[in-house]
Amino acid sequence: MTAQIQYCDDETFWNRLDANDRDTRIYVDADALLYRASDQQTAIVIQNLSIHGVRATTDFPPLVGEAIEIDLAGQGRFQGVVRWRHQNKFGVHTFEHIDLNLFSDQIE
Repeated sequence: MTAQIQYCDDETFWNRLDANDRDTRIYVDADALLYRASDQQTAIVIQNLSIHGVRATTDFPPLVGEAIEIDLAGQGRFQGVVRWRHQNKFGVHTFEHIDLNLFSDQIE
């Protein structure tokens, strides 16, 4: 089965989804590094996490469909694909589940 990549140009798109269609999220304010296939690294701020991905901000967000890796100091590295992007925000679907317990000390 091929993952469907969705471009999101409506900031409220994800908020309109039925709550049963979304994983539980925890809200954080965590600095991290984003690595692209070109080995370019970009500073990002993780805004929320679920077991399947993250929402983050940066001055130069990756493109929809781009494969990336996120390094969250002390919490691990996560690989995934960018599913949506809007202005300086973007969402990543990770290839592995994220253990949310690792982030309990960063919950706002």
